[in-house]
Amino acid sequence: MALRIDYLARETGQNLVRNIGLTIATVLTVGVSLSLLAGVILLTKGVENAFERWNNDVSFIVYLNPDAPQEQIDSLGKELRDSPQVATVTYLDKAASYDAFKKLFPDQPTITDTVKAEDLPTSFRVKPTNPNAKVVEQLAQSFRSKPGVYQVDFIADAIRAVQEQFSKLLRFASIGAGVLLVASLLLIFNTIQTAVFSRRREIEVMRLVGATNWYIRTPFVLEGLITGVVGAAIASLGAWILQIGWQGSFQQRLTPTLFDSIRWTNGQFNWTILWLFVIGSVVGAVGSAASVSWYLRA
Repeated sequence: MALRIDYLARETGQNLVRNIGLTIATVLTVGVSLSLLAGVILLTKGVENAFERWNNDVSFIVYLNPDAPQEQIDSLGKELRDSPQVATVTYLDKAASYDAFKKLFPDQPTITDTVKAEDLPTSFRVKPTNPNAKVVEQLAQSFRSKPGVYQVDFIADAIRAVQEQFSKLLRFASIGAGVLLVASLLLIFNTIQTAVFSRRREIEVMRLVGATNWYIRTPFVLEGLITGVVGAAIASLGAWILQIGWQGSFQQRLTPTLFDSIRWTNGQFNWTILWLFVIGSVVGAVGSAASVSWYLRA
């Protein structure tokens, strides 16, 4: 028995409308789960891109004692600039340190108003010629005991800590997306089961007149496929809103050296959208096919 386009369109449309409440709930669940998955993928790519840039710009900060005489500061600065292992050295006096501090907390006047410029230490921001983390750490260690030095902070340690926190956050989000995808699969399974049960008499008649299982199954599989695709479209809209919001607002409000570097390319965004539609289609088709096959074997 050959499939006709008008038959597929009519039967699929009737199935979608017959259980409209359950269909909407299923589409929304698929959309939410895929939106969460899109956020995980995009932020993972953004974090990877950020850490790749930071690893190529590994540096350390030499904080000076508040009472360090100018002779010690000048001597330390000269030693840093004369070192063949140092590419660039930037000295931040109290005023420059205070400006950098205010940029860290642009929307928190209660913090910036309680700190004065004279409360902050002066420092040297050092970028080595060799970006290898171990080499940079050894160089930073060599300046810890210099006269006038209060503390040396190795930026890679902070980067590593931030990376670990992001990894934990994205891991939990991935688990949540996986759980919701399983819930979506079960919802599609139950939705198709409801549609099949409501048409059980028609299906029995079709089987009696010689309709094959694939002829009966195809409209229901198409229904699940449409559910997955619509859910993926909703998730794509959510991913687009995330991209606009992150790049246009969130990044500009936070530390430029950290969150502003977390961004993904247009190519990575387009591939993410493509994967959303692939996963949505697979979840919809597999859930509906399994549901109908289970009924037809019963």
